[in-house]
Amino acid sequence: MKSNNLTIKQEKFCQAYIKLGDKSAAYREAYSAERMKANTIHRKAQELFNNGLVTARIEVLQDELKKRNDITIDEIVNGLADMLQFDVAELYDEDGKLKNIHQIPKKARLMISELHTDEIFSKNKVIGQSKKVKIFDKLNVVEKLMKHLGGYEKDNRQKETIVKVSVSKEEIKQISDELENEV
Repeated sequence: MKSNNLTIKQEKFCQAYIKLGDKSAAYREAYSAERMKANTIHRKAQELFNNGLVTARIEVLQDELKKRNDITIDEIVNGLADMLQFDVAELYDEDGKLKNIHQIPKKARLMISELHTDEIFSKNKVIGQSKKVKIFDKLNVVEKLMKHLGGYEKDNRQKETIVKVSVSKEEIKQISDELENEV
């Protein structure tokens, strides 16, 4: 199944990139990369991502996703920023008790990934409740914001530094002769 003249694997890479948001992870999902080194996967994923047809297809898929979800990049980044600035104290009252769900500000409620309430029984009578609240991982939020805002680009450029060395034919011959003499 080709889309915009892409191979099946290129299309799979594009779909995986939209789902995962990571070029290397998308490459691993679309191609047989089990025996490849991480640097090789990163390089090949970057090369594939830089292919004009692949980039164009990813842009189309991103636009479709935005339209389906009716949300802008700014709204997503603002939501991630709100999550980063979240203070767990917003969930509790002055006495350290978990607030009623309707008393928790909406931005704080959006940080809750799981909420469990269990009733505590004694002699078939409810004597209390146990409430467990799990919030989203802030480190994951920081990573997503850093990727979106280009915070890792400097580090990535440093990894891609290529050192060029010019060696004359005479120097190559000299090195070759030295290696032969060592053997």
